[in-house]
Amino acid sequence: MDNFILLPKSTELEQLSTQLGFTRTLFLHRDIALITEKNAKEALKQIQQARQQKLLTVYKPVSEELLRFVLEKTPVEMVLGAEQIHGQDALHYPRAGLDQIVCKIAADKGKILAFSGSDLLKARDRSQLLGRMIFNIGLCQKYNVKMFFSTFAQDKWELRAAHDLLALWKVLGGKGKQDLVL
Repeated sequence: MDNFILLPKSTELEQLSTQLGFTRTLFLHRDIALITEKNAKEALKQIQQARQQKLLTVYKPVSEELLRFVLEKTPVEMVLGAEQIHGQDALHYPRAGLDQIVCKIAADKGKILAFSGSDLLKARDRSQLLGRMIFNIGLCQKYNVKMFFSTFAQDKWELRAAHDLLALWKVLGGKGKQDLVL
């Protein structure tokens, strides 16, 4: 199982990640480019720069429009945190950021939707975020969208063991390691 750490590379973090049971550790700016741009043109420019540097491009959307734009028109490989686009849920359903159209686009384009264990640790309303993740995982499974679950740690203390993340993935509705594609 791969561990994505949103920190610069350090041997301490790499050793800790290996001790926690991860087979490979990827770091920010060395292996991963995290794009959080709110403007479509700037996001496209940053994605192109990351692709030229041969980094895995991960986009964190801020709106449904930008999420759809990035999935349809850019060469980004992974989208992280779609469940955090909206502040509040609707009365009768969770506003989890994904719908059937976005999932079909992601499946057709071969994009990966990522879920973060670190976001769960830091969430103020953890139950709402869990519900949104469960909803999005169900949609991804229904439309055969590739999924990925990792720590995405922004601090050394946010790292968790690989078997703990896999157990949480199964609780959220994932079927196991065969769901997690990278």
